[in-house]
Amino acid sequence: MRINKKQKTEPFVITESAYAEIVRTVGSRRAESGGILLGSREDYVVQKFVFDPHGSMSAGAYDPDVNFLNKIVKKEWKENELAFLGFIHSHPRGMSRLSGDYGGNTGDVGYMKAIFKAMPTLEKFLVPILHSPADGGELNLFPYIALRGQEENYFTGQLRIVHDHDHSRIVNPRIDSYQLDGSRLQGSVDLNRMKHAHVTCVGVGGANGICESLVRSGLTNINLVDFDTVDASNLTTQGFFIDDIGKLKVDALKERLLRINPNIDVRSFPVDFTKIDTADMKQLMKQTDLLLMMTDDFHVQAFGNKIALQYQVPAVFAMMYAKARAAEISFMIPGVTPSCHRCAVSSRYDAYLNKGYKNEVTSVGSTHFHTGYLNNSIGLLALAILHNEIDDVEFSRWFGKRWEQNLVQLRLSPFTDSRLFNQLTHQDDRLRFFDAVWQHIYPDAPPHAEQCPDCGGQGDLRDAFIHHQVINIL
Repeated sequence: MRINKKQKTEPFVITESAYAEIVRTVGSRRAESGGILLGSREDYVVQKFVFDPHGSMSAGAYDPDVNFLNKIVKKEWKENELAFLGFIHSHPRGMSRLSGDYGGNTGDVGYMKAIFKAMPTLEKFLVPILHSPADGGELNLFPYIALRGQEENYFTGQLRIVHDHDHSRIVNPRIDSYQLDGSRLQGSVDLNRMKHAHVTCVGVGGANGICESLVRSGLTNINLVDFDTVDASNLTTQGFFIDDIGKLKVDALKERLLRINPNIDVRSFPVDFTKIDTADMKQLMKQTDLLLMMTDDFHVQAFGNKIALQYQVPAVFAMMYAKARAAEISFMIPGVTPSCHRCAVSSRYDAYLNKGYKNEVTSVGSTHFHTGYLNNSIGLLALAILHNEIDDVEFSRWFGKRWEQNLVQLRLSPFTDSRLFNQLTHQDDRLRFFDAVWQHIYPDAPPHAEQCPDCGGQGDLRDAFIHHQVINIL
């Protein structure tokens, strides 16, 4: 995402949920489409966006459905005391300015004049323009503001996206003063560590249970990255609910986490992790103590491995096997594990990158129990990584200063047909196991293997950035 920053004047403030709804609707359609911005005229913070599905949309113009939008404005004021603040619509690429006043209330500027005339208490008009990814390229937002009587001299505001709960007009004192009761966590986790730790989770569908359990374990800072929306099939395996269908997964999960602890800092990013620009990625990783790569896409996982090495962030990667009969977790901790994720699954890299392999395995056959089994294993591992240098709690020093068994395979069925698991049980039919096998992973390096292109196979992941210039991946 790129944001126009030509002119830093007064702020243009919008809540995360309103921004996410703009991205989900206008940002997923070709120009021109739009909708209205709602909030309080005391601070002109945009608290809600309502898409206009009935407006006249063509490649060259967007004409709002005035009757529909007027009903929305009246309803939102009556029910939520949210007032009309302006509208946003998309323009074709190459057109980043507002259209002029063509007379008869036409054109963007003419439309603003008509609105000002009809609403005498409106002193400021928010009129951002958006370039949609559906037209090719990035999502670009131009946060324009116009003042009454100065419509032609509209200017660029300074965009700020804020947390919804920071600008709620109605505050429940009991919720506002709430503190998570961590008395039953004493001796298990260090609550001060959990309060200050930052976790970034990429892919929050099946992994929403991990995020929830981390928040219940005292985590107060979490970033959620996922561009997907909830559909009906996600209710069986991913822990979402009927009223989540159609929402962005990051937003649905955020609402759920805030119901556990309303004072956490949870940030949602409805974007493709591999397309985050360099500056935004740097800012995100600077605030990350643990990266959870919970997507089932090989290429996204591979990208995450490079990012973790570049920014020296501990990372966990997970994968469910066919029919959920087994699962896999790999992890790396710079300065502790000598090998990276690519070293652990190098044969998979070879299949994808050199042999043209295409994954046709789906999540069909998995249940919420399988997802929970894998999530709980990842969650325990995450707590151990976050506490590796913390003393006197249960998760202290799991890995110490060196740990070489950083590929874990889980058998989720006692009848899994796997050579690895069968060797461990000696194929004795009298024995059946739910196994967790922690495998010793050597860094990929000569003479036993080709040098790992990501970490260099040096045996110290802290050297990966220096020796192999991972920074050039972005």
